[in-house]
Amino acid sequence: MRMSAYVITAVLSAGLPAAARAQSAPPAAVPPTSPAPTAGETQSHWTVTGFVGSNFGKSTLDPSVAFGGQAAYLWRGVIGGEAIADFAPSFKLDNAILSENPRTNSYMANAIFALPLGGGGQVQPYVSGGLGGIQLIAKANNFGLPHPTGTFPTGTSQGNQFKLGTDVGGGVMAFTGMIGFRADVRYYKASTDTTFQSSTAVGQFTETLLSGLEFWRANIGIAVRW
Repeated sequence: MRMSAYVITAVLSAGLPAAARAQSAPPAAVPPTSPAPTAGETQSHWTVTGFVGSNFGKSTLDPSVAFGGQAAYLWRGVIGGEAIADFAPSFKLDNAILSENPRTNSYMANAIFALPLGGGGQVQPYVSGGLGGIQLIAKANNFGLPHPTGTFPTGTSQGNQFKLGTDVGGGVMAFTGMIGFRADVRYYKASTDTTFQSSTAVGQFTETLLSGLEFWRANIGIAVRW
């Protein structure tokens, strides 16, 4: 009996400290949640830009003012899509039949590729390009247009034509938090047609001006990302 008591006492003496240590052990660590998708430190984000710029190049005589906007989504700050619309209210062309400088607008859907630099991708050089439409709205002097009766009426007529266009360009975006700027240079070219789509004299004249139209636009503006 005494031997059994000694054995029980020894077992309890060895087991109690182990149980006490088990009860006082800290709880298991909870694994951290996964962060938002990033490339380096750059998260996927949207950007919106309002900009002003200037037209120049082969088809236009002198630089003229343009303005517009851009919206894009960049997956992990690297690749995505963008839409650009810009408007030139006085595109300078050398043509004696024009009564005033025409308006030239473009609407493009592009693929965009960026290279995030710095912590959080504050600086993003990029290139982009794609397809869309280029619009030319021109007012012509009637005396310079062909007329079925052979007479030359006074006044002006307006033509409004669209053609398929392409654009390609590049630049840089830079941000401090959500706010930053975007600057780029972009080349535009309208398609060249061999047949007229319009049945009017002023429409065909406008098509002739727009066919193969090519120019550059340099833009700078305020950008927001989130």
